[in-house]
Amino acid sequence: MRLLAPAEIPPGTGELNGSTGFGQPVFRRYERDLTYSTEEYLNLLQTYSGTRALPPTARNGLLECIGNLIDERHGGRITKRYLTELRVVHRIG
Repeated sequence: MRLLAPAEIPPGTGELNGSTGFGQPVFRRYERDLTYSTEEYLNLLQTYSGTRALPPTARNGLLECIGNLIDERHGGRITKRYLTELRVVHRIG
């Protein structure tokens, strides 16, 4: 399954819909691709709370499997896309 393209993701207006205290929200999206070596990516994964919460044996096994995939299938480099959304809204009154 592929993720939706950023343009296909509806803006999350949730709590702003129907609010009388704020003007019309403005949304901006910024995409950024960062390429990591195997070592850099594994170091990044170790900063994520889900990875850190794993028991050491499971964490080490996961990182080893991911490292092998990056090395064997992607030539030791992987690119990760980041999407940042900025929401600006002015308070009325």
